[in-house]
Amino acid sequence: MEILQAFKYTRKDTLIDRLDPRTKFIISTSLTLTSLLCFSITIQTILLLITLLLVFVSKRMIQWIKSLKGLTVLVALIFILNLISMPGFDVLYSSIMALRFLVITASFSLFFLTTTPDDLAAALEEIKVPREYSLLFTLSFRFVPTLASDVEIISDALKSRGFELEKGGFIQRIKNYAYLLIPLIVYEIRRSLMIAEALEARAFGATKKPTRITKLDMSIYDYTLIIIFLVIPLILYHIASIYP
Repeated sequence: MEILQAFKYTRKDTLIDRLDPRTKFIISTSLTLTSLLCFSITIQTILLLITLLLVFVSKRMIQWIKSLKGLTVLVALIFILNLISMPGFDVLYSSIMALRFLVITASFSLFFLTTTPDDLAAALEEIKVPREYSLLFTLSFRFVPTLASDVEIISDALKSRGFELEKGGFIQRIKNYAYLLIPLIVYEIRRSLMIAEALEARAFGATKKPTRITKLDMSIYDYTLIIIFLVIPLILYHIASIYP
């Protein structure tokens, strides 16, 4: 479950954390779209370095590096599958695809690591997303780290009873982890009932224009970064067209 650590919010007071969530979403989207549009290993490397610089500024580099343990298998799989599927075993093409996956993962990891669910919900409502849909998206956003935490709790409970999840070969370990499914499903059903009761207790949906504690304000830093990350894709795309 190390890979899920890349999407688990941790509270810190950094420049990235203080940015408006809409700004962070634009930054992540800009990096992702540039990665998808530019088929150049140089551009992919530059994008990855920019993303890692932002992760470093947010003071979450250690947490992101820990998540690489889970990402390593996926990166290797993407590289190998592209290598054997391309004629002539094109190493350059496979490397670009692997780097692209890292850029996209790291850019949206930055967004989720630095954005609270409350700020995310407020941002969605600011752009006129219906409150029901913003709640649905926010709960989905919180579900990933919560699921990882629940899996760890159930795994520890099984281990305390002498059940060795890591015992045996690869196939055997997959079978061992199947024993997590039933308690995990029961656990999540109970959690969903608790959330439903909490929403009813707070009269969710009783008013169309509820007040919010979280207020979003765009600062000069937000506007500056938005302009920068709207210009960066144009510059990199131009460079990629000249130096493919």
